Amino acid sequence: MPERLISRVLLASLLVASAALRPATPLAAQSVGKVLTPPKKADSARPPATAPSTAPNPTSPGAGVPQGAVLDSVREAVFRNLLERDRAGLATLASAFCLALANSDFKSAGSVADRVDASESMVRRVATSRAPARRASGCTFSGNTPNRGVPGRALLYTVGAITIDDARAEAAAAYNYDGYSAGGYTFTLERADSGWVVRQWRMEWTGRP
Repeated sequence: MPERLISRVLLASLLVASAALRPATPLAAQSVGKVLTPPKKADSARPPATAPSTAPNPTSPGAGVPQGAVLDSVREAVFRNLLERDRAGLATLASAFCLALANSDFKSAGSVADRVDASESMVRRVATSRAPARRASGCTFSGNTPNRGVPGRALLYTVGAITIDDARAEAAAAYNYDGYSAGGYTFTLERADSGWVVRQWRMEWTGRP
């Protein structure tokens, strides 16, 4: 074997032996450090998140108005009297008869914040061919628009606060002819074998709302 080839073989052997004797590099030293990116700043242009509104729908059934079978029977008797007797005197002009419930005593004019729909079943029971009633939320009110003719407005009937004493009841009610005319009533009812019957009613006020 030539001398130069022998020298190369010996050199390669020495390098292999040296590598085997060298201490292993710690694992931690071999790993590459992670680069931590700081969180992005909040976008100041984006509006803050807000909690969903829990305000009740003003025409949703039962929102703040007492419910019950006895109360509903009184309300039904009052609605029948209002529709059949045309207490507002506007039935022949109304384009729709709309029924609602409230807590107000209707002793004087004013806004009603707690007005809600009468139930669909009650509306069906009191509706007639002469007064095809519907729930208040199904009616369109435009208000007292200047220079608008009187006929064709929606007539809203609302039964308000009710007090019951044994076989006698008193119920407040009101009408609103789409902002053109409005009024408040107090009805006195008595319990009979057939149910509640209106014995008396009086107008508390009338005029423009």
